[in-house]
This record gives sequence, C-alpha cells and structure tokens, in this order.
Amino acid sequence: MIIGSKLYRIQSTDDSMAWARSLIHEAPDGALFLADNYTHARGRQGRVWQIMPGQLMVTMILKPPLLKVMHADDFDVRLSQLNMAIALGIVSPLKQYGVSLKWPNDFVVDHKKLGGVLMQAVWENNSPCGLIVGFAINVNNTITPEHELYATATSVCMLSGSTVDMRALYKEIIANLDAWYAAWQQLAFGSIYKAWRQEQLYLGKQITVHQKDGSVCAGMAQQVMPNGDLVLALDGKKQQIISFYQVEEVRLMP
Repeated sequence: MIIGSKLYRIQSTDDSMAWARSLIHEAPDGALFLADNYTHARGRQGRVWQIMPGQLMVTMILKPPLLKVMHADDFDVRLSQLNMAIALGIVSPLKQYGVSLKWPNDFVVDHKKLGGVLMQAVWENNSPCGLIVGFAINVNNTITPEHELYATATSVCMLSGSTVDMRALYKEIIANLDAWYAAWQQLAFGSIYKAWRQEQLYLGKQITVHQKDGSVCAGMAQQVMPNGDLVLALDGKKQQIISFYQVEEVRLMP
C-alpha cells in the first residue's frame, strides 16, 4: 500500500498544502498529512473553503516514478488523468449516498457540493519533484437553512440522516485512492478515463463555464475528453473545447 505509507500529524495548521510542501524531500510517496485543527483551507483558483467541525480534510504527497520519466508533451495529460484517478478513489465510497462528479473535480449530490480536490505540482530546477494533493469532504457537519451555503452545499450526514463513522470512511477512501493510484502507475489511463467519464453528472446538461481569463460560455456539456477537457456544444454543430486547467467555475443553467 502506497497511499498512507506514512502519516504526519499536527495539532493545528493554517496551510496543510504548505506544510506538506515543506517536507517534499523527506516524505515518502503516498505520505498523508492530518491536523486536529485547520484554521484555513483553499479551494480551486485561490477560493476559501469554509471550515466546519465534522469535515474530513486530508493532504498527501505523491512521488510516482512516472513523474521523472514523463515526456514534457504528456505531462499535463497524465496529470489530468492522475486527477481523474484521485477523484475516482474518493467518490467510490461516496456513491452509496448518491454522490457524482461535477467537472472538473467537485463531488456533488443533486447539484449541491459535498467536497473537492486540489492538486499542485512542486517543481525544482525545471523538473517536477512531487505532487501535493488536498481534498475536503463534508461528512458530519450540518448546514442549516439559515447558512449562506445551504442552497449550494450538503454533507454525508445530511444525506444519510445520521452521523457517519468518520474513521471508517477515511480508511475506505484511502484504500480506494491506493487502488486507483496503482492503476494510474500501471498506465491504465483508458480505464481511468472511462470510469471518470461515467461519473460525470453534468454531461448532457446545459451549463455555463467561467474561465480564468474572465470569459463565460454557455452550452450543453457534450463530452469530456481523455485529457480532461470538456466539449461544449454551443449551437447546432458548433463546439468549444474548455481546458481542464483553464476553468474557474461551472454552473448548471436554470
């Protein structure tokens, strides 16, 4: 088992990604970083993830040997496929609660967010030396109707109607992550892509996509590609390819 090969634990941290990055050279492949208390957490594009008691928050370091021999032209594609594998490892134990994937990397139920993944490559001397992956899942936190996130977020306990065994869920996610990480290292990119595509909630639906450059486009989510990009059908036969790395936010159209 690689994921969970070593556990680092601390009482409190305000940036678990930076903590993991500071140990990038000494930590082994699959090392996990857990804190008893998180004072700050980041989402995609620098957004703030609201911390609540009862959330599962995990950071890990990955150092796959493939990283060192990967051709520069393939790097972004393989990284996207690793992101797919990680998303599959997390969503697999959550499917019993009706959880699916929202492109590019959110976990959702009935269009409400349950959690997300953030992955960063660490570079030294123009070469990748490792990856920092963080994910957060709403597990036993309750979001009340008065809360600003009630219309857009949910939790596992809200879906199940009872408190969830956090440790058991954590162990199941880690085991599934390890299996999908092994599949990626065994170059099973086609199988990973097909499984990831099947979990996409918004395929066939009308959406708006906000990109990093400030542009917004709307259309039907027609397909996701093996490199992680989205094919958006605008009108008739016209299509637009949205980069996995350029998307900022995706919204379902009313």
